[in-house]
Amino acid sequence: MFVKARIKWMFISTFLTSFVVLFSGCWNGRVLIAMEQPYWHAKGGNAALRWPLVRASLAHGYLPSFLIFGAQTDPATGLARALKARHYRAVVVGPLLSVDQGVLLPQSTRFLLVGGSNAIQGNNAIRLVFNRTASFRTAGYAAGLSISAEAGGTVTTTLASRIGVLVSAHPSGTSEELVAFFAGVAQALEGGQPSVRTLSEPVDRNAVKAAIDQMRRDGVEIFLLLSGAPDSWALEDLKSSDGCAVVSNWALSRAFAQQVFLSIETDLVGGVAGFLSGQVSAAGIVNGPVFLIAGAARSIPAAVASQIVP
Repeated sequence: MFVKARIKWMFISTFLTSFVVLFSGCWNGRVLIAMEQPYWHAKGGNAALRWPLVRASLAHGYLPSFLIFGAQTDPATGLARALKARHYRAVVVGPLLSVDQGVLLPQSTRFLLVGGSNAIQGNNAIRLVFNRTASFRTAGYAAGLSISAEAGGTVTTTLASRIGVLVSAHPSGTSEELVAFFAGVAQALEGGQPSVRTLSEPVDRNAVKAAIDQMRRDGVEIFLLLSGAPDSWALEDLKSSDGCAVVSNWALSRAFAQQVFLSIETDLVGGVAGFLSGQVSAAGIVNGPVFLIAGAARSIPAAVASQIVP
């Protein structure tokens, strides 16, 4: 009953938004949202993205169309065909697809390339960038404060050994983000630094469990997980070993909430809305929203509570 009512309300609200846009003269044209299935699914797929993107598009005067490519299709060819068949004022292109689109950009169309490279061709190509560095620093600072509070308010460099980083050869974060996390821990714990363990390739479930178990034996209580797909295995292993973690883009599933301390979230819909509303820098960049949300593993230190979404 609740699900049906929610769907009905989303339909009504979208219809009303369309009505206001079309009859207020705020009409900017069509927008095509083209995503490859792995990324679309990873960000929540239809359930989490389609309606919010429809509402964001209509709110800024655009009529949206969706082109979601399956794993076995040729997305570059499919996008080129779609652009030839109909004119779009704007196109949003997913990160896996955006890599190859430098030659497919008609000058009369603005393109938002999610995670596009610095070498993008064409003045009409705009990059959607999520700058997570400050959030990683806040997460490191929060981890250090939490460990200090657990130790009765003591602040020493040795307490940093209770914080550890599990990373793979192909990490899900950048070196700048890792440095920022370290800086946050050091700020809270008099310059103390977490330990780092790198998973060997190929990564399998047993290797992740062995790494988690060894780090727990070494006294690590809060982990920063930067191993990519194996992060989900690590969270499950932390359930049995009584540890917790800082993770990324966890809000969709909210799995293992008791093992999550903080999650660094990127807002795709907010980034698209920024693009459609013209929030583009002189360098051709849209900065997508990034925020921290709390899991249920530990209390959030008061000094950073205002920066965390409960």
